[in-house]
Amino acid sequence: MKPWYIKDTDFTQRVSEQDMNTFLRVCPQKPYQKAEIIFHTGDQATDLHVIAKGQVKLVTMTPNGGERILAILGPNDFFGEAFLSANAYYRVDAIALTEVVSCPISRKQFTNMAVEAPNFTLTFAEILAQHMFDCREQLSSSYAPVKSRVAHVLCDQAERFGKNISEDWVKLSTELKHEEIASMITATRVSVSMAIAELRNDGFLEGTRGEYILNTKALSQDFES
Repeated sequence: MKPWYIKDTDFTQRVSEQDMNTFLRVCPQKPYQKAEIIFHTGDQATDLHVIAKGQVKLVTMTPNGGERILAILGPNDFFGEAFLSANAYYRVDAIALTEVVSCPISRKQFTNMAVEAPNFTLTFAEILAQHMFDCREQLSSSYAPVKSRVAHVLCDQAERFGKNISEDWVKLSTELKHEEIASMITATRVSVSMAIAELRNDGFLEGTRGEYILNTKALSQDFES
């Protein structure tokens, strides 16, 4: 079952300073240590989380007891299912991949925000609407070749969590192993390793074992072609 999340919201840029101060007062930040569980599958979905700092992984357990990563989220991303429904439950585990600071917002707190900062809730609605279009793009990309899907994941991670070292090249240090990338794109570890090797031979990528330098411009063109 697919988790609920929204990436690349530009939340802090889209909300006014006054509304952000109201948000932080109504929905105080909460810290999590690396590897700490934020919520479990089956827990009641009481909060939507807005990530202020760090990275969160959304995972589900495989039949053999392994862990399948469904998404890696970072600052300004939303996750937490349909928190506005009183009977919603989380469908995946959310785990802090690094030290994390999140702003949990409950149904009651969201109602308070609607009263105190109506423009804030309007921004939320706009972000949710954009999410519907993003879902369509994700569905179409799921049929792409493994190499393109790997390029997409690496490019996304580099642009979100990497460090620019030139106009086109980005340095990425990631916790993701080949088998974890494979689980994200529904592929095998061997096929992911082969795809990364091909990208390296193509000159789009350097490095290994979670320490990469990537030509994000070339990678983007590769997975979009």
